[in-house]
Amino acid sequence: MSTEQVRLDGLLFSTDAKILGVMNGILASFAIKTEVIGELNSALDAVTHRRLDAIIVDWKSVYEPKRVVSVARKSSPNSNSTIVAVVDRGAEDCALLAGANFMIHKPLNFDHAQRCMRAAYGTILQNRRRLVRVPVDMPTVVREKEGRRLEARVCDISIGGMALRCKESLELDRSVAAFVSLPGTNALIYLSGEVANTDGKERAGIRFCFIPDEDLTVLKRWLANELTRLDSAEMPEIDMKDNVEVQV
Repeated sequence: MSTEQVRLDGLLFSTDAKILGVMNGILASFAIKTEVIGELNSALDAVTHRRLDAIIVDWKSVYEPKRVVSVARKSSPNSNSTIVAVVDRGAEDCALLAGANFMIHKPLNFDHAQRCMRAAYGTILQNRRRLVRVPVDMPTVVREKEGRRLEARVCDISIGGMALRCKESLELDRSVAAFVSLPGTNALIYLSGEVANTDGKERAGIRFCFIPDEDLTVLKRWLANELTRLDSAEMPEIDMKDNVEVQV
């Protein structure tokens, strides 16, 4: 039976055509679903509110890369995310001190970038196994303690909380509850908690405060199955013949 490749979420912060040309193909080959952002405020918003497995930052002063990395390290979702800096020679210490885990040197070469991302990929998987925060996409209705009901989608879930996209904003520290059906299960499970973080628009993170024992058992079993899938995931193999034209 073939092993399953895990889908991961990433951010690539750059507008450099050469960097985008090399890194987009490599990140796709590792099944890292990556959003490309070239504007500072959008990048800061992403690293503050979205959980990202990999953050790749073009270490160019115009992008304020130290600020992006610093905000990511201070955020709850990404304090332990794997950060890769694309640097000029001589900028390595600055990037490492700011919080980057891995370096890719400029000018970018496909072989070098691939080797660096292969090393980073192992760390990315280790973090995912440790956090066991599983990406999902399922509808739910969130009920606030005060009675308001909001349609939402669950983006990821763990034993300690979940991330939501709502049609209306949720206020920080507000008590909420929801029923969700985990992929591959038939039972609805009840989850209640508090809004731990929010972007004031559509995204919010919920910290669980109470889950009934039977539902908690279902959630733990489902997360354990996802952890087993991560443990058996293969590091992707890249066909070099398909990528020779990506070199710059």
